[in-house]
Amino acid sequence: MRLLICLMLSWSLSLAVLAKVVAEINFKEAAVMDVVEALAQEAGCDVVVSGDKGSLQSRRASLHLKNAELDTTIDQLLISNGIAYERRGKILYISCLPEMVQLGKTETWQLKFLTAEKASLIFSKVLPTIKTSAGQAASSLVLQGDERALLEAEKLLVSIDQPEPQVLIETKVVEIAQSDSLKLGLSLGSPAGTFGFLTDKNTGRTNLANDLITTLNGLISSGQAKVVAAPKIAALDGHEAEINIGSRIPYAVPVTSGSSATQWTVDYLDAGVKLKITPLMVENGLITAHIQPEVSSISEWRTTSAGDFPVITTRNAQSTLRVKDGESIVVGGLISESDRNNLAKLPLLGDLPLLGYLFQNTTVEKTKTEIVFIITPHII
Repeated sequence: MRLLICLMLSWSLSLAVLAKVVAEINFKEAAVMDVVEALAQEAGCDVVVSGDKGSLQSRRASLHLKNAELDTTIDQLLISNGIAYERRGKILYISCLPEMVQLGKTETWQLKFLTAEKASLIFSKVLPTIKTSAGQAASSLVLQGDERALLEAEKLLVSIDQPEPQVLIETKVVEIAQSDSLKLGLSLGSPAGTFGFLTDKNTGRTNLANDLITTLNGLISSGQAKVVAAPKIAALDGHEAEINIGSRIPYAVPVTSGSSATQWTVDYLDAGVKLKITPLMVENGLITAHIQPEVSSISEWRTTSAGDFPVITTRNAQSTLRVKDGESIVVGGLISESDRNNLAKLPLLGDLPLLGYLFQNTTVEKTKTEIVFIITPHII
């Protein structure tokens, strides 16, 4: 294998690695620290620099070696340039300070859930006496400080290196005819056209949401309402989850080109039911839920000189509610309209070729339906 590393002063390193011995090393007027870091990386070592690394950048080195051991080469390079260092296992500590003792103790912590970047940010705010850096190994964090500070750092890491809490969101999307929704009292006449109510699982009191859910279940059982979908989705605390239930409507779009012939491409519009929800866990097992329901449908097709294009009617709203773990939220008021063609004809005569239309009658019935969301978040 050969590795080529290029810096501004045009030096290169060619390595054919066999264990910790390289076939050839070539550097020309390269910064000493750049050489050390390149060799250490090839040797599988982490490098921790204490002090101002820039103070060593002015030191240059030229190396032309064959069949050289990486560890020995690093040692000779640092010693010949008067740079204090200490090797502990797979970590090379380099000091730009007057004395090596100022480095204190160093530990490497293997993170399970946090990233080294996020952990370093927390340390900079909570425990700034600890110097942190990302280790070469994946998800490793190098801690540097005195013994007492390192003990505090270990306690802090145990408390923060935890899996992020998740929220399981159970959703039931129910479609009901508007006449039946009026029986439920769902059309409140508010400008937003939505409502939200909470259940109380701890007190056992029957509130409006419980009554609505009971009535909805009755309409579903009698066939007056139907469950469009009942998806479940998990989201990290503070992260948005999105549920899409619908269709992608294709339509042709003309594309201009240099030729006289018209070319066409296919584009898509989304229509159906969409629900965005962002759960945020707060104290005492409460969940703040930011909810954005949306219902869209094709209202008509418009014919233009460029072709037929769908017109999408969209109804949406936003609401932020706070619930307990396992409580339900009922959100409704999003009404969609559609046209239904009804064909009536006389038996046999209505099916006659050419003359059958004389014995047929087509009516267009406008129907209104309402989409109701029943949302139940669970902390998992």
